Amino acid sequence: MPAPPYQDYFDLQLRFAARHALLAGTSLTEAIARCTNLRRRFGLWGSAADVRWTDFLRQVEACASHADIVSVAMAKYESGRRRRLSAFGCFAYDPPDEHGTLRLHFMPDERHRQTSPLADSCLRERRAELTALFMEVRRLHPGVRQVRGLSWLYHVPAYTSLFPARYAGSVRPATVPLNMTGSSTWGQVLDYRHRPRPGIADRVLASLTPSIVHAPWLAFPLQPMSAECAVDAFFDWFV
Repeated sequence: MPAPPYQDYFDLQLRFAARHALLAGTSLTEAIARCTNLRRRFGLWGSAADVRWTDFLRQVEACASHADIVSVAMAKYESGRRRRLSAFGCFAYDPPDEHGTLRLHFMPDERHRQTSPLADSCLRERRAELTALFMEVRRLHPGVRQVRGLSWLYHVPAYTSLFPARYAGSVRPATVPLNMTGSSTWGQVLDYRHRPRPGIADRVLASLTPSIVHAPWLAFPLQPMSAECAVDAFFDWFV
């Protein structure tokens, strides 16, 4: 019987964190906070969820084995399942920051397991999701100035085809240190059924060596790319 959705994904992230903690000489909980996207996957992002995230890390510290930690992670994930569903399907966004920059996210959930969400037959639905998202942005966030994204998916033509030409044309290799708390790096290990791709776990774990312990994202096959342009291009394109 196959493992429940995301169990193997969380298992890989937790093993990656354990290896990083060993190589970097840090605690496992510190490595989990830095090198996994579990907090976002659990729906515990933001200061309002600090207590629940800290409680999870304390449960990890009390575990006697890796298997126990995976069980705790799965329980935390299941407890927040409804809270995590995005109103815009595969897409979500962080409201504009003090500079008016909106951050765009692509994170399909269990509703998108029948076929790849970027298959040709699904692109019309993805564009409809983006249209709904930017209609809300224009209504609720008049101070927005630009849109920024960071993702391994900018290597995928079907993904970049969803966006205005100015945004797609801005895609560049990221030039700043990356974090691993979202799906910009971790998303590439999953197939459209939300299970790790064959062989990816061994490849990523073997690639996490002492030489890159301070830049653990380099252990992944595809490096995240960045994109940015004025929000007007999105309003003209979608709304």
